[in-house]
Amino acid sequence: MSNLDLCASTGELPVDLVALRDEVLAAGGAIGNDMLRSLLAMGPSAHMATVLEVIDPDLVHPDVCDLPDPDVVSEHAMQVAVREGADAGRLILLQLCKRQEAWSAALSTRMTNAYATSAMDRSGRETSRFDVSRSGVVAEVGLVMGVHGSTADVKITQAGLLNPEGVLSTTHEALAQGLVTEPVARLMADAMDGLSFEQMARVEAMVLPRLVRHIDPITREGAPAGYSYAKDQLTRALHRIAPERAKEKHARAMAKRGVKIRILEEDGLAQICLWTTKVQGISFYERINEMAEASQAAERKAVEEAGHDAGSVRTINQCRADVLVELVLNAGNTTSNGKDQQGQATHETATAVIECGNSFPRVNVGVLIDLPTLLALRDNPAELPGYGPLDPELARALAADNAWRRFLHDPITGQILDLGHTKYEPSRKLREFIHARDPKCTYPGCNHQARRSQLDHITPWPQGPTDRSNLHPLCVHHHNLKTHGNWQVTRDHDSGETTWTSPRGLTAKAPHPYTPMPDPPPF
Repeated sequence: MSNLDLCASTGELPVDLVALRDEVLAAGGAIGNDMLRSLLAMGPSAHMATVLEVIDPDLVHPDVCDLPDPDVVSEHAMQVAVREGADAGRLILLQLCKRQEAWSAALSTRMTNAYATSAMDRSGRETSRFDVSRSGVVAEVGLVMGVHGSTADVKITQAGLLNPEGVLSTTHEALAQGLVTEPVARLMADAMDGLSFEQMARVEAMVLPRLVRHIDPITREGAPAGYSYAKDQLTRALHRIAPERAKEKHARAMAKRGVKIRILEEDGLAQICLWTTKVQGISFYERINEMAEASQAAERKAVEEAGHDAGSVRTINQCRADVLVELVLNAGNTTSNGKDQQGQATHETATAVIECGNSFPRVNVGVLIDLPTLLALRDNPAELPGYGPLDPELARALAADNAWRRFLHDPITGQILDLGHTKYEPSRKLREFIHARDPKCTYPGCNHQARRSQLDHITPWPQGPTDRSNLHPLCVHHHNLKTHGNWQVTRDHDSGETTWTSPRGLTAKAPHPYTPMPDPPPF
């Protein structure tokens, strides 16, 4: 029993969940609203999951006490009441499932902490500032959870607080009883960064009662606190208990400023994300907006003077994107194919990239294309190694440009066959070959670009040769994990699949990125 009295009793004997499961099974999955309310008041548990799995939501029905007197309402009104009563029961069933989900999340944090605490050698050595013990545990947890290593690291840290023996044990209990959601509990743990244990306890005591107060302690009815509300309450509590953190958070935020790229699902699109200060961000956006408005006005004027439909003029958002790209790619150039210094870009973006290529600062990027597509016999998708699919027509145009490098691959296996030219420096060719074949770090789930990674000998040199069969790219972190963390790596040279095995025997596979998708079977 916690100091929040989260386990208040209904005053009735608890439902025998084992017997109830048998009853629901015998009824074909049917259950009444009154029993669902009793289950809600009990709270989640391991036995509760066995009951929920046998309930048929289509057979949830209201009890007599939920319905009006049939002698005083019409038949139609009774039918409506029955449907609405059944929907009310299904809503309770959904509540039960979400509470059970929170219970499972609490169990997961407890198991995560137990494993990490046991497996991590806290006196473990560090090699070149690389914590072998923690990094290995983080990698294994990430593979089991199917998340990136940095996310797994955060979850381990959160689990260290959100467990029955942790500083946030009361929050863990509330999560186990489904009174707070998993995102809110993890938000609570994240907010404790940089606080003393005493400050953490004070923040929890101030915030948690506010998060659970809308749930009745007897019936457990009510909705859990939302993420935004919880974040607001935590912010207020932190400002009261640790006001000095505002300056520290600002300093840490400044250290995180940078630019990242994210390849979108839409064909041919990418998203550039910029992190900077609010003042700089607002000033940056307003300047780009001014330039975009000028570019759009000039384009509209030119279109109208030519007697064309003004509907073809780019939108202001498209102008912002074009102006920014033109401004960066032509930095330092006074002109670009006749464009003025204001950065006015043509709306034929793809054509402009090809036609104006000689004026752009070049980046060492290859085009991966199979031979039938290069010869225009097929229109199979091409690839920008490490970034994703490319339209075959644009790929052919870029492959024909001497400033780009083309890579030919087998259209059946996806394996790269040739670099597309005959004269080369051996070491440079081998590096370019590996980067084209494996565009990203070969650790499962890692998206670090190969061009910014290190080449690792799968079988350590000099026992293993320095050739294409024994080399693959690894980011610095996963290179250290393999070299110092006792992880084993093998590669299937036919499929290009890489297999990683942790010191405790956990295995995970990283499939080759260019493995063609099979044609769907005929129907």
